[in-house]
Amino acid sequence: MTKSLQEKAISIQGKDYVLVSDRIIFFNEVYSNGSITTDLLSPYDSELVVVKATVTPDISNPDRKYTGYSQAKWGAGFINKTSALENAETSAVGRALAMMGIGVIDSIASVDEVQKAKNAETIQVKTATLTDGQRKAVYAIAKQNDWLTEDGYIEMPDVRPFKVSDMTSAKASGFIAKYGKKADDNEATFVDIYEQ
Repeated sequence: MTKSLQEKAISIQGKDYVLVSDRIIFFNEVYSNGSITTDLLSPYDSELVVVKATVTPDISNPDRKYTGYSQAKWGAGFINKTSALENAETSAVGRALAMMGIGVIDSIASVDEVQKAKNAETIQVKTATLTDGQRKAVYAIAKQNDWLTEDGYIEMPDVRPFKVSDMTSAKASGFIAKYGKKADDNEATFVDIYEQ
């Protein structure tokens, strides 16, 4: 097995990347006198987790070390809903090992980091804010169905109460498509309101 770990690579959009777990296994097999340590740099209750990893190939030579940093935001994406700290730690370790040259083929980034970046792009699209048209349409649908409470919540059967301001653009579009319909022929459809 070579230091690049080419045989373990996974191709993503034409570039080869290596999993952090493969980098760690290689390090532990080849550098038996080495160490990997991590430090939480952000406050423990921070919304943004920042982790520093330090890789020392030989603890008898502590001045020779490699570092990697990573950050993750609680709630941003599926994994970070419950595991932002672990996710940041894994990425930091992967970066520190890459700085040492382990698992570097086309990029220092690991498969894990590339997936995290792709997930962040998807989240940004899904969490786009509502347009004024969407907001108006959702309120109109809620009012027509008697779902709007005095304090601004929408209370529907079999759905947890929510505020329109908490909806993403994608959720509002789905809500409008599912519940928006003409009350009679003289009214605009909620889709018409949404598209204004």
